[in-house]
Amino acid sequence: MKNILIPFDFSEVSKNALEYAVRFADHDPAITLFLLNITDGNCKTGKIEEDFKKIIKKYQKPQFPEIHTLVREGEFAPSIIQLQKELKIDLIIMGTRGAQTGEENIATTTSRLVQEADLPVLVIPGTYRKFRLSTIILSLGNEKITDRTPLYTLLDVSRKHKAQVHVLTIQHHEMAMGYTEDDESNEATLNYFLEMFYSHHSFEENEDIEKGILNYIEKHDMDMLAIMPRTHLPGSEASEGRLTRLLTLHSNVPLLVLD
Repeated sequence: MKNILIPFDFSEVSKNALEYAVRFADHDPAITLFLLNITDGNCKTGKIEEDFKKIIKKYQKPQFPEIHTLVREGEFAPSIIQLQKELKIDLIIMGTRGAQTGEENIATTTSRLVQEADLPVLVIPGTYRKFRLSTIILSLGNEKITDRTPLYTLLDVSRKHKAQVHVLTIQHHEMAMGYTEDDESNEATLNYFLEMFYSHHSFEENEDIEKGILNYIEKHDMDMLAIMPRTHLPGSEASEGRLTRLLTLHSNVPLLVLD
């Protein structure tokens, strides 16, 4: 993991995401942060660049990662996706204000990007003001993991911060509990790809998958939630699109979407 892109609009939410990204980089000289402001053309580029200088001044010290600033004009998601290809971005870190209960159908800028970007996105809630990364909860559905590539990103994060990965599967009450053939396959995959950082796999009963995940995070004081959207059945109540959007809006801890 070398290049991290941070969409930045000078809001407190984006400043919080930058602060998290700096700590996430953890004195690694191989990591470069790119701060990106996307304008509709009404703002002067010179003014934005001056504002950027003020923002990054506090981070221009040897213990912090190298930070580059970029200003682009255009639509949000297409601009980011294009820049991802140009700069070979490995990860997007983006802040979100989230949403209150009852706002499940709204689509925020962050939730739309998570759906459209074809690379890992780490979403930082605006209310999350600390940095701690020793335990990660990976939420899996009941499907067999067929695309194992996203696990490399999870391994990179775990190895960098020496974080243990707890795996969680939420099942409805009427479903049989325990290990199926697909569960056993997933277990072998997790052990192989996550190496010594894989802790254990828990199965919890809850009719509401999102609520089950969030309850587990709170109960066990997890530091980060990771999801692999393609492991949730497209036709199920918690389809990959809906569940990902809900967790983007409601998670109180950083959410790593592995795509």
